[in-house]
Amino acid sequence: MTTKSIKIKTAPNSKESEMMVLGCMLTSINSLNIASDNLDDQDFYFSEHRKIFYVLKEAYKKDKPADIHIVAEELKRQNILDEIGGIQYLTTLAQYAGTSAYIEEYIQIIKDKSILRKMLYATEVIEKKVLEEPEDVKVTLDEAQSKFFNISQSVNHHQGLMIKDILSGLKSEKGLPYLKELQLKQEEYHKRGPDDIGITGIPTHFIDLDKILNGLSNSNLMILAARPAMGKTALALNIAENVCFKNDIPVGMFSLEMTAEQILHRIICSQAEIESEKIKNGSLDGSEYQKIVSCVNYIQKKQMIIDDQPSLKITDLRARARRMKEAFNIGFLIIDYLQLLSGSGTLRSMENRQIEISEISRMLKNLARELNIPILCLSQLSRKVEERQGHRPMMSDLRESGCLAGDTQIKDANTGKIYTIKELAERKTQMPIEVYGIDKDLKIKKRKMIKAFFSGRKTVYLLTTKTKRQIKASSNHPFLKKDSWTALEELNVKDTIAISNNEKLIWDEIVSIEKLQVEDVYDATVEEVHNFVANNIIVHNSLEQDSDLVFFLLRREYYDPYDKPGQGELIIGKNRHGAVGTVNLSFRKEFAKFENFTPLNPSLVDDNEEAFTQFSPE
Repeated sequence: MTTKSIKIKTAPNSKESEMMVLGCMLTSINSLNIASDNLDDQDFYFSEHRKIFYVLKEAYKKDKPADIHIVAEELKRQNILDEIGGIQYLTTLAQYAGTSAYIEEYIQIIKDKSILRKMLYATEVIEKKVLEEPEDVKVTLDEAQSKFFNISQSVNHHQGLMIKDILSGLKSEKGLPYLKELQLKQEEYHKRGPDDIGITGIPTHFIDLDKILNGLSNSNLMILAARPAMGKTALALNIAENVCFKNDIPVGMFSLEMTAEQILHRIICSQAEIESEKIKNGSLDGSEYQKIVSCVNYIQKKQMIIDDQPSLKITDLRARARRMKEAFNIGFLIIDYLQLLSGSGTLRSMENRQIEISEISRMLKNLARELNIPILCLSQLSRKVEERQGHRPMMSDLRESGCLAGDTQIKDANTGKIYTIKELAERKTQMPIEVYGIDKDLKIKKRKMIKAFFSGRKTVYLLTTKTKRQIKASSNHPFLKKDSWTALEELNVKDTIAISNNEKLIWDEIVSIEKLQVEDVYDATVEEVHNFVANNIIVHNSLEQDSDLVFFLLRREYYDPYDKPGQGELIIGKNRHGAVGTVNLSFRKEFAKFENFTPLNPSLVDDNEEAFTQFSPE
């Protein structure tokens, strides 16, 4: 009798990856959030790992801590601690993980193995049915197709929508047929009085702002940027007060700098119109005290949720925002402010603030779409505003924005055809193209450029490298040094930057930077990595392109007490869906409160100046 060796098949799995993810979750709140968002317990192959992950994810859902001892206690309560190897195994997992910064990669490995196992199990079921030689082959074929389709659906949750399904109301946002929704809009329009401006978004109750924006639109990411002391937090709070108290819409706020009590103090000052110092030191007369009592009784009936946890990572903020939406159904979210957020801790962002800011901006835009609410994120402006005559902010003052000259060349990674960025921007239809960009490991790969666009007129500089590469860019356009993305204005001769040499990244020395003239400039949006190869040099695209709107706040009296005292200007520098312009506001410094513009003296308004100035869409 001949004995043959039998090879036992094991379903695809990676024990090391499962241990790494669980260990990271036990030791890092950031990893707990990321893994809980992206995995299910059935994605784990080993039963003990499924049980541990289930407890960890339940802790995440309830916003509870989840270290080794807390998880051990929960496993003990469920009488399964011994089944997973006891607290010793949890300790082993935590030690195994160490300080890995690559949790996304391990998560992807687990997901890939899980998909392969589903395919394998489906194949085994199909094989069994086929060997039984069923009478109706077509039914068996349909069942086989269905099994693999279901696996595909679990990987690609979001599929395209048929226009007919949207028009019929089957898959429209409001669940109504398009024509029915249009009829309701017409009926609503005819019900309005002659003074109703017909805002379809969320009214801010700053009348001139609402006229330009048509209210705040769901899924929009808005940036409100200003120099310190301009009052951007005050304005954001005033908008939040109006949305919450006047529209009766729950509002959420992440305050990374001020405590919840400090925010509440500002709100009461604004709503009761009582000076801050009087409330702080208690020097109130009877009528002022009654004002505050009335204010407190009113606002405590409304829903405004303030999360004042400092030093949040963007992944932590997103997880908290989701729970805020689920628990309170918030309709508007404010984040104060962008520069106090940190990135996920991956993509080299720990050592690179440029990449980190781009990642944060991109994830905030995704959050606005996911929660389907408007998000207003505050941001600091660079000191260049102080140096400019008139101190009027502009798009280039956002630290991470930058632009390239129109003749900058970009290669189509699929066809090899060379386009200028101007040609790409002037296409009637902005179809995405594949270009070259670098990933987190500094490997040049194909990336999708969503669009290119005109970005105004700016002074450009000619950068030349030792290998004769040249590019014309604005002073704030970022280039990649070995340690970080760096604006051109901060680069020096003999610095080395990343260039592409036959689709391979090498480092090249700068030999000159020359100031040229003012000319039309352009930028582009690249998915995920936010960089691309232009003129064979690695360049970064702009932060603010992830946002739908960019506002700048200016109070001239900060620089000159006699220049428009009691006024503020809200400059709409970017509006992806409409017009840009300037809205004049009144500012009551004693209450840190912005209001609709009502000049006490007509001379405060220039002869040709209205309450707001509107320009054409960008």
